[in-house]
Amino acid sequence: MELELSQKQGLTLAMQTSMRLLQLNNLQLRSYLGEMMLSNAVVDLEYPEIDYRPSPFDRGYGARQSGAQADEPAIPKEQFIPDRASGESDLHDLFLQSAALNLAPPLQRILDYLIDSLDENGFLTESADTTAHTLGVSPEAVQKCIGLLQDMDPAGVGAADLADCLRLQLLRRDPQDPTALQIVAEHLTAMARQQYGSIAKALHVPKAQVLRSCELIRSLSPKPLNGQRGETPTQYIIPDFYIIEDNGLLRCVMNDYYLPKITVDPSYREMMRNKMLCPEDCEYLQKNYKQAAEVIKFLAYRKSTLQKVVEYVMQAQADFFHNGPGHRVALGNREIAQALSLHESTVSRAVSGKFFECKWGVFPLKSLFVHSTGGRQEGGSFDQILQRLQTLISAEPPGAAYSDQQLSAMLTAQGLPVARRTVAKYRQMLGIPTAGQRSHRAR
Repeated sequence: MELELSQKQGLTLAMQTSMRLLQLNNLQLRSYLGEMMLSNAVVDLEYPEIDYRPSPFDRGYGARQSGAQADEPAIPKEQFIPDRASGESDLHDLFLQSAALNLAPPLQRILDYLIDSLDENGFLTESADTTAHTLGVSPEAVQKCIGLLQDMDPAGVGAADLADCLRLQLLRRDPQDPTALQIVAEHLTAMARQQYGSIAKALHVPKAQVLRSCELIRSLSPKPLNGQRGETPTQYIIPDFYIIEDNGLLRCVMNDYYLPKITVDPSYREMMRNKMLCPEDCEYLQKNYKQAAEVIKFLAYRKSTLQKVVEYVMQAQADFFHNGPGHRVALGNREIAQALSLHESTVSRAVSGKFFECKWGVFPLKSLFVHSTGGRQEGGSFDQILQRLQTLISAEPPGAAYSDQQLSAMLTAQGLPVARRTVAKYRQMLGIPTAGQRSHRAR
């Protein structure tokens, strides 16, 4: 009885995990997989070599920040914690901390110059020799002031680059983590790609220690001054799929480039097979292998389900993709669920939070779901009805506004049969007053 109950609970948990993965967009899924690997000893993730791939529509914008240098390692922003707020207030605090040191005027001048030279991230990119030449002081005096700046708060300010910023923050920890310091100094790119196994081999430490140290590094701030000095960071949308038109035919391309490839370390199975581990460790590793296998299966289900739903929407809204906004038709979860033999909640999760890009731009997938009280037979193109309704009302005689019943009859005569109650609903959606109110305003 207990075994049967345990099996049912396991199936319920697996179903919940499957539905959760279906609801995530690609960026959320990438984050989920990264978190899973931190708690699963047998899983490794292989990330793409570069952090940004241009859109096939080449609109001249992308997710990479314009300030990134070509020779810098491509470290995904989501590998670290979100930026803190108000870089300007941090800059003001630095000047207050500088004044509180009561330095001699020559050193105070240098330190204030260094604070004012910080970039938007809080990094000091100007060399000590350049600063010394600009101010007409010795490089030794500049180095001393750089040290004072790096002792200020927020921790990491005045660093030369990201690695130096993380190093300064780690040095303030008590006790210090030598493994984390080595990772920051030599293996930051490998950490960003979550290549924990290779880091462990290079440093000759257990993988568990590498995972703990990387988790500590991720708790640090990559940008002491927020990256914007008070400005609001630009939010980028990476589409989950593209709809491409090729010789009049529509094609769906899933944008799974940013998702890591999951690999499972087989060495632990060999250790279990040779009885090199205690029963507790074997049980722990078996759970890890089971979780990895389930996630791989769920990801395959997620991809196939999302592909089917998107392709159905693509065909149903073909006029939109060919002719642009203003050519959507009525479409809902129930229609798709029935056509694909899926549950409505599955369709809802599949489209939740997903974005697509086509030749008209980037849109939420839900924007193609248009409700109609009469179904697709009553109304044809939803956007077409709204446009025609607005045209009729804008052309009505002054002081003699059309009633909803008259508008329904006029639309029906034009080949767009819409019931009176549907006209009233659409009129309200457009923010158009009733006929009586419109006639009163016209007087």
